[in-house]
Amino acid sequence: MRATFKTGVILGGLAAIATIAYQQYQQRKTSSDDIDQRPSIDAKRDPAEVGLTQLDSIHRADWQANGFPQTHAELERLEREEN
Repeated sequence: MRATFKTGVILGGLAAIATIAYQQYQQRKTSSDDIDQRPSIDAKRDPAEVGLTQLDSIHRADWQANGFPQTHAELERLEREEN
C-alpha cells in the first residue's frame, strides 16, 4: 500500500471517531439541559420530593440548610408575615 493511502485511511478513521465523540458530547449536554424539566428521581421514595424537578432535588439540601421555604404554602405564609 502506498503511504498516502494509509495516511488517508488513518485520518479518515480519526475524523470518524472525532465526529462520534462530538455527537455523544452534544447528546449528553442536551440531556443535562432539561434537568429542570424532569421530575425528581426520588419522588417515589421520598414524599418531600414529590413535585420537585431533578434540579430542585439537587438543591433541596441547601434549601433545608438555609431555611428556604419548601412549599408554596410556606412561602405564602412567610410573605403574609412580612406584610
